[in-house]
Formats: sequence, structure tokens, C-alpha cells
Amino acid sequence: MAHRFKVSPDGPYPHFTTNTIVRWAPVFVSDSYFKIILDSLAHLRQHRNLAIHAYVIMPNHVHTIVTARNNDLSAIMRDFKKFTSRAIYHQAEQEGNHRLVSVFQASAKRDVRSRFKVWQDEFHPEAIYGRRFFSQKLEYIHTNPVRKGLATDASQWYYSSFTVYEMGDGGPLEIDLIEW
Repeated sequence: MAHRFKVSPDGPYPHFTTNTIVRWAPVFVSDSYFKIILDSLAHLRQHRNLAIHAYVIMPNHVHTIVTARNNDLSAIMRDFKKFTSRAIYHQAEQEGNHRLVSVFQASAKRDVRSRFKVWQDEFHPEAIYGRRFFSQKLEYIHTNPVRKGLATDASQWYYSSFTVYEMGDGGPLEIDLIEW
């Protein structure tokens, strides 16, 4: 089956990505789960040469604008999902969150190699070739919490790069501003 979204082979270009939790389960509702994503992204930035231009962590998905400087975005996203899947699953077990654990286990029923599945397949990469499309995706990312009723203003959502762009504040994750 052909996929509409593909990593641009001509890169490195920034890409808008979306990673979604299986069954749209609300996982990112406490600091321990947000920390898993933030720590993983910081690790990829530091050790895998991933430039992080923008992000938002929503209750059941994560949007980013990233550039794989080594042009290996698919491998980086695979490793991101693999690491965070284990960490999220073990966090749910440790907290005794039986509902999440059962969702993750049920989502892996068709895969004999896995005991659990946390993320949906794919990460829907969209290459960004210009400032206008970048600005559209940046606004989409930063206003997502407002559109979903999680905040009345984008500045109220802590787990986003909004404050870096609009207020010059560092926020919870260091990002790489992009210049066109």
C-alpha cells in the first residue's frame, strides 16, 4: 500500500511529523509521561544530530518539526518510538495503570513478536521546503492545545515550543530555531 507521507530523500529538510498513541489513548496526562518524551527528544538532539525546530505534546499524540541532519529521519523515528514505547509501557505498569497496560497489550495481539504496542504505525512525515509552509505548520502545532480545549491561549500549554517563538523563553526542551 502506498503512503502519502514520505521522508524527502533530497534532504536534509525539515519535516512535520505526527506520532499517535494506539487507539488515541490519553497517555500524556502527568509529568512522568511528558518527561519520557522530552528526555528522548533531548537525547536525539544531542546524540543523533536531530534538529528540533518545534513541538507540542498532546494527551495522545506528539507533533514535531525536525530535521535529521544525517538524513536518517526514518531510523531516528523508529528508535524514538521503540525507546519511548518501552518507557511508557513500564511507567504505566509501575503506576498500576491497568487500563493503559491493557490497551497496549490488546493493540499488540496481531503481532506475535510484541507483548505490547504503544504507538500507531507511521509518523506521517511532510517535508517543509519553504518559510510559508513552515509557518503554517508552526501555527498548527502551537495552537493545537487551544483547538482541543486544553488551554485558552497557546502560552498556557507548557509542553510546546510556543514560548520560545513568542516570548523568547526556553521552555522545557531546547530547540533549534530555523532560518530561511
